[in-house]
Amino acid sequence: MSFEIYRTTAEHVIGATDAALQLPEGVNQDIISSFLDIPSDSASNAILMAEQLFLLSKNQAGLFTTSSPCAMYLCTSIKENKAAILRFVLEQYEPFKTFKFRLEISTGVVAEAATKTRASHYISAHRDVLAATFIDLGTYSNSLTHQGAGLYLGSSFEEKEYLKILDKVIQERESTEAHIRRRIGNVASEWIDNQNVLQNLITAYQKASNAREDSRAPIVHAANAFESFLAQMANHFNVNLQGATGINAIIDKLASDHKITKKHKFIAKYLGHVRNATDHGIDQDIGTQWKISENSAIEYVHITQTLIVAIVSYINGTYVI
Repeated sequence: MSFEIYRTTAEHVIGATDAALQLPEGVNQDIISSFLDIPSDSASNAILMAEQLFLLSKNQAGLFTTSSPCAMYLCTSIKENKAAILRFVLEQYEPFKTFKFRLEISTGVVAEAATKTRASHYISAHRDVLAATFIDLGTYSNSLTHQGAGLYLGSSFEEKEYLKILDKVIQERESTEAHIRRRIGNVASEWIDNQNVLQNLITAYQKASNAREDSRAPIVHAANAFESFLAQMANHFNVNLQGATGINAIIDKLASDHKITKKHKFIAKYLGHVRNATDHGIDQDIGTQWKISENSAIEYVHITQTLIVAIVSYINGTYVI
């Protein structure tokens, strides 16, 4: 592949990746600019650098979507976990590997390492851009450490500690997946789409542990899981969803085609309206934006799982709420 470096920060790369996880249809620089409250050119750089690191990829519509399992691991609420995952991603990127090696050779002289790296990989960005981006990504992720006097070297951060954190992040997600599968049962877990439904349920459950700090994220991911589940259901029954966007519109379409009961429909409407309150800014009915409580965020994740189980049971001929 051809390499290019963009002036950005670790926080912006992680933020762009997080936004793409929350919007499965994909993101562009305008969405990232609004999501992170940063200038448009900064948003563009964040997306393009995330693409270089294989965290994002461009789809046929020209939008960027997540393209690596690492993206899901990266967007955790625990900073040391983010750092460990970013280090894992970063140290697989050839230009950064060269930069880190060149720092060792030059005993930490950044300009020299950046110049050599730029030449080795035919990168067009100025060496100062390359240096600034790699230093920010490297220090955030504990791959590089500042030695003083503007010098940087490979981190003395204990390799065992890094691997321990990395393993913990992966194990936590695997444990969460096992918990979700047990909670919804074999029938539902085998029926639902793994990538678009189950993985979003897992992320929602993990985000719920930090609902006190961010009550929006669990709802966003759980709602994405449920909307994807409804789309999967529509495909299963050959229901045409043209013109139906969002949970409420899709559930109306399924109900009108008698593919879902009234009870399921109205529970699903709860999920749709809470998602709209979370996502749609100022509510025209009340003239302000809804605040989302920690309890609502946690309950939303659980109700989403329960309703998916109920609907899969209905598809298989069992009436259960």
